[in-house]
Amino acid sequence: MLQQNIKTQIHKHQLAWILAELLDDKEIANLKNQCGIHDAPAPMDSRTGQWIIENLADAFFRQETAQQVVHEYLVQKTESAIRRVGYMNVQEIQTFLRNYTHLVDGGDFTEIVWALLIDSRQDVQRHGRKLLKEYEQSVHEVANVGNVMKSEREADTNDTTRVVHPAQTKATENTGTNQSLHRHVEPPLKKPIQTSTPKENPDPGQKLARLQQSLNQRNDECTALKKENENLLGKLRQSIDENEEFREKEHRFMEQDIHIQQLQLEIHNLKRQVEKLSKQSAESQSLQRVAQAEVGVELKSFEELVYKSNQTFDQMQSDFQTQVSELKKFSEMSKTALLRTRDKVEQFLGQHDSKQNLPCRALKEQPSVGVFVDVQNMFYAAKDRYAGRVDYIKLLDLIVGPRQLVVAYAYVVQIPEINQSGFLSLLEHNGYTIKSKDLRLRGDGTAKGDWDVGIAIDIVSMLGALDVVILASGDGDFCALAELIKQQGKRVEVVAFEHNTSMDLQRMADQFFPIGDELLI
Repeated sequence: MLQQNIKTQIHKHQLAWILAELLDDKEIANLKNQCGIHDAPAPMDSRTGQWIIENLADAFFRQETAQQVVHEYLVQKTESAIRRVGYMNVQEIQTFLRNYTHLVDGGDFTEIVWALLIDSRQDVQRHGRKLLKEYEQSVHEVANVGNVMKSEREADTNDTTRVVHPAQTKATENTGTNQSLHRHVEPPLKKPIQTSTPKENPDPGQKLARLQQSLNQRNDECTALKKENENLLGKLRQSIDENEEFREKEHRFMEQDIHIQQLQLEIHNLKRQVEKLSKQSAESQSLQRVAQAEVGVELKSFEELVYKSNQTFDQMQSDFQTQVSELKKFSEMSKTALLRTRDKVEQFLGQHDSKQNLPCRALKEQPSVGVFVDVQNMFYAAKDRYAGRVDYIKLLDLIVGPRQLVVAYAYVVQIPEINQSGFLSLLEHNGYTIKSKDLRLRGDGTAKGDWDVGIAIDIVSMLGALDVVILASGDGDFCALAELIKQQGKRVEVVAFEHNTSMDLQRMADQFFPIGDELLI
């Protein structure tokens, strides 16, 4: 991806230096053709290459197409350096790339600088500009020293009696006036001290020794100057770092000052709001006192109404309990009268046929049984565990036995998607009374359908006519109902799947019949 602000990171001559360092003549010519630069002089020599590089740098800053092409070309050339910089955080970059010397020695300086300049992190870009600026300043200083040495050398050539040492000639040739950023320049030599020239020509050997001694002194002085220059550069870098740190602190202080001004404005607005709220609160308190007086009157009236309602409810509850007690007494009396009537009928029948009296007495001696089957509970228990269905006809025969069956209710929940008419007809033809209700859908998309309350109401309403209540369900919610039945002196039996039956319901029942494979179809 093209770094949008790369043109703000470097100057045109710096980009030209980067291109000259990273690309060879063939790559420069290829890049020229891609950018549409076709008027280069021929043949390809150093001046032609310099002309193309300058035109590439100029096109980079003027044309978006050339900028894109040059950027992608340099990214390909510095791919390893970009990955290397990308793996490092800002602190590591500032620590390991603090000085450019080891990068120049290793030949990685140009690639690392370009990778830093196109990085998306601003701190990394800033460090790349810093390294490039330091290196450029050092190269200019070395170039200036080279110019001084060239002037000294020209002055020395005017002395026809001076003998130049080969080492000095080599050092002088390495200086030059080239101000290219990547050219290393040797330190300058000081101008030799002028001595009185004897009237006669001195011995060449002595003159060579003096020149060698002077050269050694200048080398020592250059070494000292190098150390002093390094110290000065170190101090300069430290001052630059301190200056940048000071600017960052100043920027933070300015941001904090703006934030403080905003807070002061908010505090002023809050004070005005507090004053406004205080006025509203005073008005609200006065209105509240008036409302409290009015509410007090209404509350007193409401309390009187509640008191009268409670008295009425208590009276109705007392009357209802009295009526229930009378109904129980009437039920007991009716049962007693029924038994007496049955005895008289048996006695009357016994006078005519003593054999006919045996079934009647057997019928009287057998307890009356009511069967209440929660079909929904039994259906899912058989389906989940055994993948089968309960044989309700065989179930009724086994749990009632020789006892007198008063009623057998089958409680069914009708599901619109399932046709249960055949199943219900089968139950009705085999002694069951069907009670059904439709499945109710809630507003949240869930469904509800159970007969717990309906079963409990039917059982309680028929307790006076039953001796044994057989509940075909394993639902633990029936524990309270079983306890109530036993308190009335009735027997409770539970028939259900053992894995699906509440342990509390099993303990509460007088007898528990577990359903096995013999009752499945």
